[in-house]
Amino acid sequence: MQDIQELSRVYQKLISQLITDNIEGLTFYVKQEAFSHMTISAAFWHGDLYWNIWNKDGSKFAPHARLSHDEFIVEGVHFNDDDTSKQLKAIYDKWNQATADDDGEEDDEGEDLFSRLIRQSHEALATAFHSDTVTQQLMTILVQNPNFEAAKFNQVIRVEDPDGQFEFNFLEQLA
Repeated sequence: MQDIQELSRVYQKLISQLITDNIEGLTFYVKQEAFSHMTISAAFWHGDLYWNIWNKDGSKFAPHARLSHDEFIVEGVHFNDDDTSKQLKAIYDKWNQATADDDGEEDDEGEDLFSRLIRQSHEALATAFHSDTVTQQLMTILVQNPNFEAAKFNQVIRVEDPDGQFEFNFLEQLA
């Protein structure tokens, strides 16, 4: 349906821009002792990316003046007019049309089209997070937490399916 590498390049541009635009808030939460991990997911059927920052069990974040760690970033591609959002919107629109027209049959691996697109979108998202650009941007933030270990990048950054069809961290699948 969509080349994962092509989609990954679009995600990489968008994620890099989101990090740049939100670096102050990301740094604010990551530096705190309470920081546990981040989850990132894509809901192509809504045109959204979700980025949450999680605290350790039993710990609480000091509140930021403007930003909540819960649903830290909700990026809706339908509301942005930049080229990257337009590219992602076009892909998502094509996928939504394909799922609307789908007959519901499963492929040889037993996966229906909707599930396959969820998997592909998260595989591409994970690939984008493993790109040099995004990894370097995140590492400059993550190293500010004294408990962070670079070897555990895939445990601190998690690309997960928001609906739970796939119960694993897609970054772990790339390792």
